[in-house]
Amino acid sequence: MRDLRICFVGDSYINGSGDEQCLGWIGRLCQRRFDRQFRLTYYDLGIRGATTDEIRGRWRRECAARFPDGADNRVVLQFGINDVAEIVGSGRRVEEDASVVNAEAIAREAAAIYPTIWVGIPPANVVCSPMHPSEDLEITFSQQTAMALNRRYMALALEIGVPYLDIQTPLLASPHYMHSLTLGDRMHCDGSGYAIMADLVDNWDAWSAWFRSN
Repeated sequence: MRDLRICFVGDSYINGSGDEQCLGWIGRLCQRRFDRQFRLTYYDLGIRGATTDEIRGRWRRECAARFPDGADNRVVLQFGINDVAEIVGSGRRVEEDASVVNAEAIAREAAAIYPTIWVGIPPANVVCSPMHPSEDLEITFSQQTAMALNRRYMALALEIGVPYLDIQTPLLASPHYMHSLTLGDRMHCDGSGYAIMADLVDNWDAWSAWFRSN
């Protein structure tokens, strides 16, 4: 029986923060693909607030600890939204060029070891900005900054040959998704938003192909 293991690597959108059902998009996605004809194990390696600086330093050992020899081990990446956050009084958490360098290091290394796909940056939650993740921390977001990094990531993914799904463009065009950003924890979308995200990924051929292979 096929032993399919998938590590979802990234930040709070991988984690599903703000979802009242505690599923996020990855829980919904894997639920749809569950099949008794193979063993599907998925791992949530999303850390709320993580930037690409932090993800770059941890992703490989965290995946290695969950991937046994002989299994069909695969990686899904999603990160970047925390990089574009502006800390009031301190500036951007990770500058655009540094974010692209980190993303390239992660994606190239992951793809060299495991089948890897990359889900893009969601829209910035501008409507709930400024945000206060903690009592002494205030952050703001710019949609234009998030869009610029998404474009850089798309170009990078094409260059290095890692399939990339632009979810930002269709989500920005979805009134239902944009409204869901006001219904979660005032930083992320609620479950209805994650369901829309899951639909986009589930209809992506690069993801579906993983379930056609043996």
